Amino acid sequence: MVLEEQIPQFAAWIGPALLRYAAAASVSLLVAAILAWLAQAIAHGPLAAGDRVYRGLLAGLGDLSLPSPRRVWALARLAIQESLRRNVLVVLALFALLILFAGWFLDPASVHPGRLYIGFILSATNLLVCLVTLVLAVFSLPADIKSRTIQTVTTKPVRTSEIVLGRILGFAAVGTCLLALMGLAGWAFVVRSVSHGHTLEADDIFEVADGEGSPAGAEGRTSLDRGHRHRVTLEAGGSGIAETAQGHRHEVTVSGTTAAGEKTFSVGPASGLLEARRPLRGTLRFLDREGRPTAKGISVGAEWAYRQYIEGGSAATAIWTFEGVSPGDFPDGLPLEMIVRVFRTYKGDIEEGIHGTVQVRNPTTGLRGESLPIVAREFTIDSLLIPRRINTVLANGELQEVDLFAELVSDGRIEVWLQCLEPAQYYGVAQADFYLRAGDGSFALNYAKSCVGIWFCMLLVTALGVMFSTFLSGPVALLATIATLMIGQFREFIARLFESQVTGDATIVPGGGPIESLYRIVTQTSITMELDQTPAVLAMKLVDTILLAPMRVAAGIFPSLSSLGTSDFVAGGFDIPADLLAAHACETLGYVLAFFVAGVFCLKAREVAS
Repeated sequence: MVLEEQIPQFAAWIGPALLRYAAAASVSLLVAAILAWLAQAIAHGPLAAGDRVYRGLLAGLGDLSLPSPRRVWALARLAIQESLRRNVLVVLALFALLILFAGWFLDPASVHPGRLYIGFILSATNLLVCLVTLVLAVFSLPADIKSRTIQTVTTKPVRTSEIVLGRILGFAAVGTCLLALMGLAGWAFVVRSVSHGHTLEADDIFEVADGEGSPAGAEGRTSLDRGHRHRVTLEAGGSGIAETAQGHRHEVTVSGTTAAGEKTFSVGPASGLLEARRPLRGTLRFLDREGRPTAKGISVGAEWAYRQYIEGGSAATAIWTFEGVSPGDFPDGLPLEMIVRVFRTYKGDIEEGIHGTVQVRNPTTGLRGESLPIVAREFTIDSLLIPRRINTVLANGELQEVDLFAELVSDGRIEVWLQCLEPAQYYGVAQADFYLRAGDGSFALNYAKSCVGIWFCMLLVTALGVMFSTFLSGPVALLATIATLMIGQFREFIARLFESQVTGDATIVPGGGPIESLYRIVTQTSITMELDQTPAVLAMKLVDTILLAPMRVAAGIFPSLSSLGTSDFVAGGFDIPADLLAAHACETLGYVLAFFVAGVFCLKAREVAS
């Protein structure tokens, strides 16, 4: 799974986040006050403008204080009834049609069928729920203002804050019900779509003998189902595993014997398709081809610098340092799981994979375990159990069996070294690609947590749409909301681009800022090629940094729906961390609160009751 940034602990995240939120709110309030004063100054003069802005601020703050729950609920109920009159439940029929015909277009024989089905369902649910609540939010209030039906509400003892809050809660309640129904239907669709079975007949296996000619087990392959088979390896007793294919495996057991004395086998359900792994991740560093420490691996020319590469047949090494490793958490050894990408300078045997080794070391004493062989293949998560009793390599080259936690773990820390054995071939890795499997969660609960992420997106879209609808017409409010959300999608990119400009590290975002990008387009210069540091280029980079500074500040204010999404965790088979969910909840609450306050002031300024 792609994880470009570490997931911070919520306790460490919340303090700086609150400070950034307070700073952004103060700047936004100051800019809004200046704009309001300028607008009033043009119409009434500077002194009168200051008085009007001051009185408007006091009136808005008074309107926000202590809204009545009964009146808010009454207005929310009206919003729900309005949604039902608009036949909002039609979206459920549309979702049902998507599920019914999805099987025609989703290939169950794909490399990762679970990821394909989960990604489709969560994306469709997110799109439909957010789209429905957005349309309701942006068109409801302008329609009431245009038809003057809102005057039947404003003439009663109802505050402006209660009108805005009632709309947000009412449309959010409709979206919540739709999300619950779609989520349940989507979960059933995913489970049913990926469930499958194989059979294993006696004719499909053959016995394997050891070096002395005695039976050592059997090998074979399963029947074809969902476009794939599994290679089967059986022990002498008959039980074994159907090896990993399309991201999953099956257990094989002996179910009985036939009248002729032949064993019959039972292939268990798929394991590895719908999981919620709880990884213990480490920090990554590299050694170059001479074995010297280096900040990064080798670039193979890929524009996306998420993964760094190590050269095969050399001393180049990728080293992960894991902390908090204890025998209580891993009593049987360290269950290491790996995602290793391969860059080939020559084709070779594609099905064979690229050979390498994994080695564990004590970060304090340097004592190392024996090298464990691996074969890297694309599009798979490889598993390797580092046993509790492991051979270590002594100074004289001899092997000595030791306890993993007694000799190789130092203060809960252990290093895992990865090397590629084949010359002229490369391993590509990122920090999140190696992890220790610390446990497993419930897939159903993990899927529900992803739906909570969709709920956060729906709340944010609803509040943003209601806010724009307080001072814009329906179509314009729709365009404004979509434009705001689209700008927010580039928030992280703008932040990384600004960091790249300030630090001068082109690997963060290659290509440079707007002026440099234009220069590269005109001169047909690749974004991976460094420009000569001439005075003109340095001046161009300085201008780009100056232009990006206000963009970086402004981009931090816009909400990013992509940052709230957690479907990648579910599709990749990883448990959604509680710290991440709590951070998303606080971020959503902060945006909804800001949009609510802005909506109240905007609607108050329109004086709809006059």
